[in-house]
Amino acid sequence: MVDAHKMVSSHLEYYLALSKDIENISRYIELCKDNYSVFSIELTRLLLTIGSEVDVVAKNLCSRYNPNKKNNRWTINDYQETLLAYLPKITEIEVDIIRHSLSFVPWESWSSKTNPEWWAGYNRVKHQRHDSYTEANLGNVLKALAGLCVLVCYLESDTIKEGLSIRKPIMFLSSKYASGGGALYSPGWKLPQ
Repeated sequence: MVDAHKMVSSHLEYYLALSKDIENISRYIELCKDNYSVFSIELTRLLLTIGSEVDVVAKNLCSRYNPNKKNNRWTINDYQETLLAYLPKITEIEVDIIRHSLSFVPWESWSSKTNPEWWAGYNRVKHQRHDSYTEANLGNVLKALAGLCVLVCYLESDTIKEGLSIRKPIMFLSSKYASGGGALYSPGWKLPQ
């Protein structure tokens, strides 16, 4: 049997690895709004990987709040309904890439009961890549990683409260949620419920 703490930590480690991939891409593509429409095979790989991890982490997080869901089959609409019921402020959480002066509120569209455009782009690339290849672009990849960042922080909240310190990723929660800074999160941080 897999230790639940190790499983949760694996999501954090995976997020950090994906964040490192974005940092590596920034050597070739400047992370700026002017380049949001840039697309490539590597960005396709990242969008599909990040989107899949968003799905996994969201399912784990929602299962905490609704462990008796019938058939345990979750969709993005189920995630939206469950997370808005338990974490209504998720729509306001801001994620920054300070080095590049970028800021994202990846779940903001849920406040109007619509799913994020980056999620729709991910699904179009996943299911109709030949028609939607250009949606595997830098903008969707960065927004998807921001969405994953938020979910991982909520999933890891108990571990974080115990004072876990981690390596500094390229993307992390806005400093308004932390008492410290310079990390994905720091002891004393508090995400709104």
